[in-house]
Amino acid sequence: MNVRKFFCVSLIFCSLSFAFAKEYSKSEAAKLRSAVCQKAKTYIGCPYRTGAIGPDAFDCSGLIFTVFREAAGIQLPRSAKAIYSAVTIVSSDQIEEGDLVFFKTTGDGSISHVGIYIGRNQFIHAASDGSNTGVIASSLTEKYYKNCFAGVGKPISTAKSNKKNEKTDDSDEIIEEEVIEDDNSEEKKSKGSFLSDIEVDTITACDWSLWLPNKFMINFRGLTLTTIARYTGWQVQPGVGTTLRWNSGTQVFQLPILFSLTFNEHVTVYAGPVITFGNPVTPDTHDSIKASFFPGIMGVSFSTPSFNAGNVKISVTQDLAYTIFNDTDGGALKFHDSLCTGFIFSTGIRVTLPVKSVLK
Repeated sequence: MNVRKFFCVSLIFCSLSFAFAKEYSKSEAAKLRSAVCQKAKTYIGCPYRTGAIGPDAFDCSGLIFTVFREAAGIQLPRSAKAIYSAVTIVSSDQIEEGDLVFFKTTGDGSISHVGIYIGRNQFIHAASDGSNTGVIASSLTEKYYKNCFAGVGKPISTAKSNKKNEKTDDSDEIIEEEVIEDDNSEEKKSKGSFLSDIEVDTITACDWSLWLPNKFMINFRGLTLTTIARYTGWQVQPGVGTTLRWNSGTQVFQLPILFSLTFNEHVTVYAGPVITFGNPVTPDTHDSIKASFFPGIMGVSFSTPSFNAGNVKISVTQDLAYTIFNDTDGGALKFHDSLCTGFIFSTGIRVTLPVKSVLK
């Protein structure tokens, strides 16, 4: 029985290895590559959904899995990392239509995203984050994809002729020239490109706390309306914005000016000065205190994966923020008073509007 199991597993493994390594004639490879690119284009516009393999929605590896299975009869693994291990990795100057392009987008150094190269520095992929999501065509010359580019893989043997190095060198020069041309055109369109990489987050939230000077209990601390504009062209997204906050605990209206850094759209850290209107007091005991302009506020915000609603994306957020208050003489408050006065939880809804959708 053990021998049979071993034989079956070995047979399956060999079959899969053959599928990934199979060589085609140049004409066969060219036809398969063209079919892959054409099939991928038919899915442009489909939404992104984690774990989906189509035909109505895809995640990034699900798109690759379905396109190669339907267009070329090739069964690839179901994760970007596993696909990277299964195909033949080559240098960027050997890229051709129908190849796979891999990216490291998560910051831990592992392969986390994959797309299908369709020529002229363009690739089709299923994007989960950014100004456009779902199955889209993007350029390898975009700053974000340049920064996280990890390599080229060949699931199908090359369709290029191997007539010595003269033609290979020529094709390499053409590829390099195309990149230079695209970079120049990117500079000409820099203003439009910059605006198209901006996303505006508007967050409506309820503030609350767990501490009062004389007791431990959940207590309402006010309402906030926050607007932050983020530049999404980099992996770590800088932003600037402001908050309108009614702090019922300290009985003041505050206007923080926020400078933020967002990581993968799900974690944001922020800090900035705070303009305060009114005379603050400690919660519950109502002892007079003094607001600090700078340093003013610092915090971290966590958000759930978003879902699309027309042109906007909606998610739930949870903030932990600390606003600085001082004693009336300008000295620091006691730790317990500082904790009760300045440390606030904020739970709300975030609506994200890509500026690109307004410019269309």
